[in-house]
Amino acid sequence: MSGHGARAAANGKQSDAAYRDGAYQAKIDVSERRKPHLACGRWSSDQDRASFIQGYEQTYRELAEARSPKLGTFTPAELTGFRHGVLDGLRHRKAAQPFQVSKTENYRNADLGYRQAYSNGYQQGYYSQPDAADLNTISQTSQPF
Repeated sequence: MSGHGARAAANGKQSDAAYRDGAYQAKIDVSERRKPHLACGRWSSDQDRASFIQGYEQTYRELAEARSPKLGTFTPAELTGFRHGVLDGLRHRKAAQPFQVSKTENYRNADLGYRQAYSNGYQQGYYSQPDAADLNTISQTSQPF
Protein backbone atom coordinates (compact mmCIF):
# COMPACT_ATOMS: atom_id res chain seq x y z
CA MET A 1 0.00 0.00 0.00
CA SER A 2 1.38 3.41 -0.87
CA GLY A 3 1.97 6.11 1.72
CA HIS A 4 -1.05 7.97 0.39
CA GLY A 5 -3.20 4.87 0.67
CA ALA A 6 -2.06 4.23 4.23
CA ARG A 7 -2.97 7.78 5.27
CA ALA A 8 -6.36 7.55 3.58
CA ALA A 9 -7.09 4.22 5.24
CA ALA A 10 -6.05 5.62 8.60
CA ASN A 11 -8.50 8.48 8.13
CA GLY A 12 -11.28 6.08 7.12
CA LYS A 13 -11.55 7.82 3.77
CA GLN A 14 -10.24 5.16 1.41
CA SER A 15 -13.68 3.57 1.19
CA ASP A 16 -15.41 6.94 0.81
CA ALA A 17 -16.48 7.32 -2.84
CA ALA A 18 -16.47 11.13 -2.73
CA TYR A 19 -12.92 11.20 -1.34
CA ARG A 20 -11.72 8.76 -4.01
CA ASP A 21 -13.46 10.82 -6.70
CA GLY A 22 -11.69 13.96 -5.48
CA ALA A 23 -8.37 12.15 -5.51
CA TYR A 24 -9.03 10.89 -9.03
CA GLN A 25 -9.97 14.35 -10.32
CA ALA A 26 -6.81 15.78 -8.75
CA LYS A 27 -4.68 13.13 -10.49
CA ILE A 28 -6.20 14.12 -13.83
CA ASP A 29 -5.61 17.84 -13.21
CA VAL A 30 -1.99 17.29 -12.20
CA SER A 31 -1.31 14.99 -15.16
CA GLU A 32 -2.81 17.62 -17.48
CA ARG A 33 -0.75 20.30 -15.67
CA ARG A 34 -3.87 22.28 -14.70
CA LYS A 35 -4.30 24.56 -11.72
CA PRO A 36 -6.64 23.24 -9.01
CA HIS A 37 -10.33 23.23 -9.86
CA LEU A 38 -12.78 21.91 -7.29
CA ALA A 39 -15.90 20.37 -8.78
CA CYS A 40 -17.61 19.13 -5.64
CA GLY A 41 -21.07 20.04 -6.97
CA ARG A 42 -21.29 16.57 -8.46
CA TRP A 43 -21.99 15.30 -4.91
CA SER A 44 -25.32 15.99 -3.24
CA SER A 45 -24.58 16.06 0.49
CA ASP A 46 -22.38 18.55 2.31
CA GLN A 47 -20.50 15.68 3.93
CA ASP A 48 -19.71 14.17 0.52
CA ARG A 49 -18.66 17.55 -0.84
CA ALA A 50 -16.31 18.08 2.09
CA SER A 51 -14.88 14.59 1.54
CA PHE A 52 -14.39 15.28 -2.19
CA ILE A 53 -12.53 18.51 -1.34
CA GLN A 54 -10.33 16.72 1.18
CA GLY A 55 -9.42 13.97 -1.30
CA TYR A 56 -8.78 16.46 -4.08
CA GLU A 57 -6.61 18.79 -2.01
CA GLN A 58 -4.49 16.09 -0.43
CA THR A 59 -3.86 14.28 -3.70
CA TYR A 60 -3.27 17.45 -5.73
CA ARG A 61 -0.78 18.78 -3.18
CA GLU A 62 1.15 15.50 -3.00
CA LEU A 63 1.29 14.94 -6.76
CA ALA A 64 2.05 18.54 -7.66
CA GLU A 65 4.99 18.63 -5.26
CA ALA A 66 6.35 15.35 -6.60
CA ARG A 67 5.76 15.83 -10.34
CA SER A 68 5.59 19.50 -11.11
CA PRO A 69 6.47 22.00 -8.39
CA LYS A 70 5.36 24.90 -10.60
CA LEU A 71 1.74 23.71 -10.31
CA GLY A 72 1.94 24.54 -6.60
CA THR A 73 2.80 28.20 -7.21
CA PHE A 74 0.10 30.83 -7.20
CA THR A 75 -0.02 34.49 -8.12
CA PRO A 76 -0.75 37.07 -5.43
CA ALA A 77 -4.22 37.56 -6.96
CA GLU A 78 -4.93 33.81 -6.72
CA LEU A 79 -3.79 33.67 -3.09
CA THR A 80 -5.96 36.67 -2.24
CA GLY A 81 -8.93 35.24 -4.13
CA PHE A 82 -8.63 31.92 -2.35
CA ARG A 83 -8.51 33.55 1.09
CA HIS A 84 -11.47 35.79 0.29
CA GLY A 85 -13.40 32.76 -0.94
CA VAL A 86 -12.69 30.76 2.23
CA LEU A 87 -13.87 33.64 4.38
CA ASP A 88 -17.02 34.29 2.36
CA GLY A 89 -17.90 30.60 2.18
CA LEU A 90 -17.41 30.12 5.91
CA ARG A 91 -19.48 33.22 6.69
CA HIS A 92 -22.31 32.05 4.45
CA ARG A 93 -22.31 28.58 5.99
CA LYS A 94 -22.33 29.96 9.54
CA ALA A 95 -25.18 32.32 8.64
CA ALA A 96 -27.11 29.39 7.09
CA GLN A 97 -27.14 31.13 3.71
CA PRO A 98 -27.37 29.04 0.55
CA PHE A 99 -24.28 28.24 -1.50
CA GLN A 100 -23.95 31.28 -3.76
CA VAL A 101 -20.40 31.66 -4.98
CA SER A 102 -21.32 33.40 -8.25
CA LYS A 103 -23.52 35.96 -6.52
CA THR A 104 -20.89 37.41 -4.22
CA GLU A 105 -19.39 40.77 -5.02
CA ASN A 106 -15.84 39.41 -4.80
CA TYR A 107 -16.62 36.83 -7.50
CA ARG A 108 -18.52 39.12 -9.86
CA ASN A 109 -15.89 41.88 -9.83
CA ALA A 110 -12.83 39.71 -10.41
CA ASP A 111 -10.58 38.55 -13.22
CA LEU A 112 -10.36 34.88 -14.17
CA GLY A 113 -7.36 33.86 -12.01
CA TYR A 114 -8.78 35.43 -8.87
CA ARG A 115 -12.24 34.10 -9.68
CA GLN A 116 -11.14 30.46 -10.00
CA ALA A 117 -9.11 30.61 -6.79
CA TYR A 118 -12.00 32.40 -5.05
CA SER A 119 -14.40 29.65 -6.16
CA ASN A 120 -12.08 26.96 -4.79
CA GLY A 121 -11.74 28.83 -1.51
CA TYR A 122 -15.47 29.44 -1.24
CA GLN A 123 -16.20 25.73 -1.68
CA GLN A 124 -13.62 24.85 0.93
CA GLY A 125 -14.97 27.41 3.40
CA TYR A 126 -18.59 26.47 2.80
CA TYR A 127 -18.34 22.67 2.87
CA SER A 128 -15.28 21.87 4.98
CA GLN A 129 -15.33 21.83 8.75
CA PRO A 130 -12.26 23.87 9.72
CA ASP A 131 -10.45 22.96 12.93
CA ALA A 132 -10.16 26.62 13.90
CA ALA A 133 -13.38 28.59 13.57
CA ASP A 134 -11.55 31.88 13.94
CA LEU A 135 -11.93 33.77 10.65
CA ASN A 136 -8.77 35.80 11.28
CA THR A 137 -6.66 32.66 11.61
CA ILE A 138 -8.13 31.21 8.42
CA SER A 139 -7.60 34.40 6.44
CA GLN A 140 -3.95 34.58 7.42
CA THR A 141 -3.03 30.92 6.94
CA SER A 142 -5.21 29.55 4.13
CA GLN A 143 -3.46 28.81 0.87
CA PRO A 144 -4.69 27.03 -2.23
CA PHE A 145 -3.58 23.47 -1.52
